[in-house]
Amino acid sequence: MPKIGMSSTAIILEPWINALKIAAENGFEAFEVSCVYPSVDTDNPTQNVIAEARKVIEKSGIEICVHAPFYELNIAAYSRGIREESVRLIKNSIDLCEKLGGKTLIAHTGTYTYKTPPGGSDAYHTGTKIQQDYNIESLKKINNYANSKGITVCLENIGLEPNSIDQSFEDLIEIRKSVGSTLQFTLDLGHARLTEGAEKGILLLGDNIRHIHLTDNHGEKDDHLTVGDGNYDYSGFIDFLKNFPYVITLEVVEVSTDPGPVLRGRNALNNLLKNLYYKNINMSTHI
Repeated sequence: MPKIGMSSTAIILEPWINALKIAAENGFEAFEVSCVYPSVDTDNPTQNVIAEARKVIEKSGIEICVHAPFYELNIAAYSRGIREESVRLIKNSIDLCEKLGGKTLIAHTGTYTYKTPPGGSDAYHTGTKIQQDYNIESLKKINNYANSKGITVCLENIGLEPNSIDQSFEDLIEIRKSVGSTLQFTLDLGHARLTEGAEKGILLLGDNIRHIHLTDNHGEKDDHLTVGDGNYDYSGFIDFLKNFPYVITLEVVEVSTDPGPVLRGRNALNNLLKNLYYKNINMSTHI
């Protein structure tokens, strides 16, 4: 069975330490610190807050994951200064993960500055190749730094964004080949629904899926709804979720201080998993 986690984005108006306490108090088995400003500043994680968080973690046994920052960053930027600053901030989030005793860092690929149009000129293709190479160069630095701290980097599928360097699950596999075999994947099921489908992602990324983002939507945009508030049909991969041995983060995004939606989502997910369990038991009794 997986560990069910809450993201700090579920109550994004609260400081992440408060969200961690709420997750622990409500019995979540994992917690994802999403490095979104201003709730998390990777340049200034105060020692007092870290110490307070460690007490909560040690008392509850909650597993920590950290989502590296991505807003206003681009690890594949043409500008060396922007690339280096982006890598530096992501390394800061790796340091935060280490200080909290976490072992998993979720990261995004870089983005294209200019999207190559269909039938685009050679100049466009040359430009995208430059940024693809920068993306690999930056990810190698990030992955190597994380590995030196005993932390696994999980690259998330962001193919629904038109300028994202990964536009398919095959792109993620090729990136991993270039970066190294220690690079793993976060499968965002909400993103997958809006692109190539969750079943294809599970098939292609396979055993290298080490973390999951689970949300609901209506099949039109990345709503980041709690499970049950959209119309996502999970039946095609519920068995995969039930047997997933790592963390499934409910990546609900609520601009509020109310944990109600993520708690409802956890109940809905648990009901889905239990229903499958009982269905399997009932089938076995009639064989």
